[in-house]
Amino acid sequence: MRRMLHISALALVLTAPVWAFGQEGGDKKPVTLKGEIVDMHCFVSRGERGPDHAGCANACISRGVPAGFITDDGTLYVLLDEKPISVKEKVAGLAGKTVTVTGFPVERNGIKGLQLQSVKPD
Repeated sequence: MRRMLHISALALVLTAPVWAFGQEGGDKKPVTLKGEIVDMHCFVSRGERGPDHAGCANACISRGVPAGFITDDGTLYVLLDEKPISVKEKVAGLAGKTVTVTGFPVERNGIKGLQLQSVKPD
């Protein structure tokens, strides 16, 4: 439990600059990507994803573990709201499924984020 709290805190520290970067300038254009919602803890630490891990991932995200999005080509994004709040309501129940997301890509110090506008299951 303590380790999960440390990882969650680290993810929040890492995503805060990404969110702030996305607020600079108004010329960013949204992108639409296809892939899978993952929980950052299990995916980054153990590579867990897919339908067999969906129950765990959805439970983790609902508890506040940061959500991520892995594209079909393997690019991983931290999912961010357009405001500094969790995206857990937007992605509730969608981990482990193929989805299409639309949002604004942001990047800071090698960490990719996606300010999520919409998500639709395929």
